[in-house]
Amino acid sequence: MQYRLPWREWLNHKVYPVLFSLSLILALGAYLTLDTLQVGVRDYIDANQKELVGGDVVVQSRRAFSDELLNTVESLNAAEIVYDYQFNAIAYTDDDSLLTRIKAVTDAYPLYGELELSSGRPFSEFDVTREVWVEEQVLASLKVAVGDRIRIGEAYFTIADQIISEPDRPLTAFGFGARILMRADDLAATGLMGQRSRINYRIEIKLGDAAVAGVTEQLRTLTADTRVRVRNAEESDTSISLLSGNFLRFLKLLVIAVIVLSGIGLTSVVKSFLNLQYDTIAVRRTLGESTGSIVKGYRFVLFLMALIGVLLATLVSYLVLYMGGDVFSAVLPDKLSLGLSIWSILKTALIAVLLCWLITGATLQRLHTIKPVAILHKHKVKSRTSPWMRLWFMASIAGVWLLLYSELESIWDASLIMIGMAVVWLILFAFNYLLLRLIRAYVPKQWLLRLGLQNVFRKGAQSGLFISVMALTIMILWVITLLDYSINDQLISSYPEEAPNFFLLDVQLDQQQALDEMIPAEMIYYPVVRARLESVNGIEAEVLKDQLGRYDDITRVFNLSYSTEVLPTERITAAVESKQLFTEIDDPTVVPLSILASIAEYLQVGLGDRIRFNIQGVPIDAQVTSVRQRLKRGPSPFFYFVFQPEVLAEAPQIRFATTRLEDTQRVRLQTEIAQKFPGITTLDGNSIAKQLKKFVDQLKQLVQIFTALSLFAGLLIFAASLISTSQDRYRESSYYRLMGMQQRDLYALSAVEFLFLGCMSLLIGTALASVVSWLMVTQWFSIAFSFPFNLLVLAVIGFTVFMLLVSVFYTRRVLQTKPLDYVRAE
Repeated sequence: MQYRLPWREWLNHKVYPVLFSLSLILALGAYLTLDTLQVGVRDYIDANQKELVGGDVVVQSRRAFSDELLNTVESLNAAEIVYDYQFNAIAYTDDDSLLTRIKAVTDAYPLYGELELSSGRPFSEFDVTREVWVEEQVLASLKVAVGDRIRIGEAYFTIADQIISEPDRPLTAFGFGARILMRADDLAATGLMGQRSRINYRIEIKLGDAAVAGVTEQLRTLTADTRVRVRNAEESDTSISLLSGNFLRFLKLLVIAVIVLSGIGLTSVVKSFLNLQYDTIAVRRTLGESTGSIVKGYRFVLFLMALIGVLLATLVSYLVLYMGGDVFSAVLPDKLSLGLSIWSILKTALIAVLLCWLITGATLQRLHTIKPVAILHKHKVKSRTSPWMRLWFMASIAGVWLLLYSELESIWDASLIMIGMAVVWLILFAFNYLLLRLIRAYVPKQWLLRLGLQNVFRKGAQSGLFISVMALTIMILWVITLLDYSINDQLISSYPEEAPNFFLLDVQLDQQQALDEMIPAEMIYYPVVRARLESVNGIEAEVLKDQLGRYDDITRVFNLSYSTEVLPTERITAAVESKQLFTEIDDPTVVPLSILASIAEYLQVGLGDRIRFNIQGVPIDAQVTSVRQRLKRGPSPFFYFVFQPEVLAEAPQIRFATTRLEDTQRVRLQTEIAQKFPGITTLDGNSIAKQLKKFVDQLKQLVQIFTALSLFAGLLIFAASLISTSQDRYRESSYYRLMGMQQRDLYALSAVEFLFLGCMSLLIGTALASVVSWLMVTQWFSIAFSFPFNLLVLAVIGFTVFMLLVSVFYTRRVLQTKPLDYVRAE
């Protein structure tokens, strides 16, 4: 009887097992799915780290390696060495052209793993010069097949085979240019090597494990004073760890929020169920059964439900991985096989047990304070906040922190997120409290409105909790929607009519006249001088790099420019002389400088501060005389640092050109420019925007799926709130009907209450989402924020209809009870 009676009572109230199971399966299934993916990615990286990186030791630079470094590498007792050169270039035929990413390698490539080709032949069997291996995108875009010829730079190449996968590029992530692989010996024939300034030079070295540490330290000592990076395989970040790991961790944090929300919902369900069991509990206590025995029975029921929830969540997770693998393709390597992880199942089961333990501790403890006589005489049961309840509350906070720590593996990060969650929750509650106070002070004259608002503030109605949870879920959904809308509106759907959509890189001064004659639209040229930032206010860049955040790498090569006027897409926000880019400086060794506001904020500099640059060995000391702000009118060129023309006019430079063309003109001119000027790289702005949108859509789809879980969790809490207050609503409805209230008035009364709750949630959620989205769109994406007012209208209408349907459905259930029967029972 100790276990059978609680179990029978639990199953007799079907709504409670259903809500409990859905909340548990929702949270555990999502967690198990993501944890399995994380374990799979982690194991894949551990097993293929050298293959992903390319070698035991990798040397990388943005400029050609020195003879000293090359001689040192050649003198190493290395098993094999690969020299790798990567850059963007236009590949073309007589009729078509395509922006590609060239990868030129020496014969030992790949040091680890295999280059998978469609023919199945190993890469080492190909020994004919002037051959290239291409991705399917190259074949489709240029309308060519294996065996055909394409031109890259000044040379023609035969397509030897199609690339299926590369060992050091296992993840299909966002990037410009379709992949083309060629031999390094053929690179000179293209004529591109000396003309380009964006080549990524790499040396991949294969060594025995014992020699890795020594060789790494030796090369680092040799390159200590240069811009060359030396890393071994264990230290290197892969594309998987940077994209897959971080993005899955972000989704996991969303799911942890769902777990927290589900825990709130589960607690409401259990409390509501126990409220119905008070009479039964009083009888059992009167018959002599101890409170401990009763508590043990209910605890057994809840832990059994947790076990069932884990089993069902495992089944759901398996189905998601089996049937929805394509959804995760944007952030997973192609060769990763999806399957449930035993370790993940055990972690999920542990979370379920701890969750139920916390729930039972928070709810079943109240049974010790119940007095059978008070219940049997229908006295109001008052719950007291005992020290045990405070202990359970602290244990819940500690449990959430431990869960965050297990995922982030950082005490600081876990604590920051806990603080952030607390701040968001406090803001929600504060906003909610202030609005409720303001509305409570307002007493409408219409009696239905007045009575409906009074019901919102009914004791035990949990209105504040419901509004906060629903506002949080609405906020998350709105943030995703607003991000997608702004990106689509600014970059895709309404590409600004005046904005350039065709860009030319690496234009030489003597090529400008020919380009002007070839291109029918007006060309705008921007001089570009490559330089490095040496110091800021006397602090070396290498030292300052460690003190600043991750907004940019100040030790990289920057593009400087010169001009006498502000770009149409910018405005001056601060200047020594009002609205003037430059102001004369008394010190003849210092030149005036105009700086963009975003980099100025990052470097923590302003008017009068000094920055030292190095332009191919020539130092230039500059002082900030103006700060510019971008107006963010869509895609447009900009420069962090702008000088007077006389300062940089004689420096080695190239041109960056922009114009606006029709779609048919862009395709034709890209091919013509590639044929006449192989060293110029052309970019189609519309194609790039669409490519970015496609990749963002893939990531957004994942976020939407897991964010929808939080909405579902909020709806479950809503349902639990309705159930927990159902007895009060039944009682009020019975009294209203006995006093002569018509059914239509009861429907109206319920509609007022539910519409108020919905409007409050939508208002708070939309307001917070707008602020968060505005910050993300303007600061991270550097585009104008757009708000979809038409979607807002649809959201208001949809949410209103939903809340009205809920109120109608709920009122119909209330009206099914007979008032006299209910009063007699009371």
